[in-house]
Amino acid sequence: MVTGFSRSISLPLSPRRSSKNSRAASYHIRSVSLPCRSHPLISHLEEQIQVIRSWAASADGSSSWIETGLSQIEILLMAIKEFLHRSQTQEILCHAISTEGLLDDFLLLADLHGSFLSAIVTLKQHQAEVQSAIRRADKVCLVSALRSQRHVEKEIAQLAMCLKNVSKSRSLGFASGASEVEIAGIFVEAVNATAVASVAVFSGVAAMSASTSSMKNWSTMRSFKKLACNSLTKNTVSDDDEFSVFEKLEEFEVCLRNVESCSERVFRRLINLRVSLLNISTPTL
Repeated sequence: MVTGFSRSISLPLSPRRSSKNSRAASYHIRSVSLPCRSHPLISHLEEQIQVIRSWAASADGSSSWIETGLSQIEILLMAIKEFLHRSQTQEILCHAISTEGLLDDFLLLADLHGSFLSAIVTLKQHQAEVQSAIRRADKVCLVSALRSQRHVEKEIAQLAMCLKNVSKSRSLGFASGASEVEIAGIFVEAVNATAVASVAVFSGVAAMSASTSSMKNWSTMRSFKKLACNSLTKNTVSDDDEFSVFEKLEEFEVCLRNVESCSERVFRRLINLRVSLLNISTPTL
């Protein structure tokens, strides 16, 4: 038996071939187990990471911006899934030390997005209570509903804080080889980008909710009665402040419906990704 043999993961070209085509050599000198950086799946994944980071950097807090962010997160997760399903990727992650850390990250992302989805459902309920209180001119119920809404806002803000722990770069110092560093590095980048975008979405929803739950919009019984009257009679609201209140309520209601739908898809994709990664790290005997 031959001992002391170690498998090489990087096969440089022969001098003859490299002299003929040095440009081709730059693309093929990487590991035979890894797709090179020009591979469409890697290029697509890296492109989606850049797109979602650009979206997060252009925050405007609008409902359309929030919904776009969730859609971009879903697209990024789909790109991660495509890359994860490559046999070369699975072969490396099956034995990679860093896989356990990635499992933890995906679990945390799924847990926080699941909690966020539950918070969105609760916010929708409180918004219905707010509008019902307006129709009935019930200030006591209105104050109670707005107080409950602000409590959910704080919960969502706390979820965003927890996500910031995931967005910090994970160290790859314990990676066993260059191939693992490269594959795990791509996944870490994608997880970080997902976390950064999720923080922006969570914070955006909390801020939008706060703009509707602020008690300064309902400071006096007189203004509240005018709002209730306008709601009941469906008259045109002439006062700018009153119109702004109704506009915010309507916009936020539509936003919550869309966010709930998008969040359900993102949550399912996170769960499926973690299950796939778990199956790779613990293959059936």
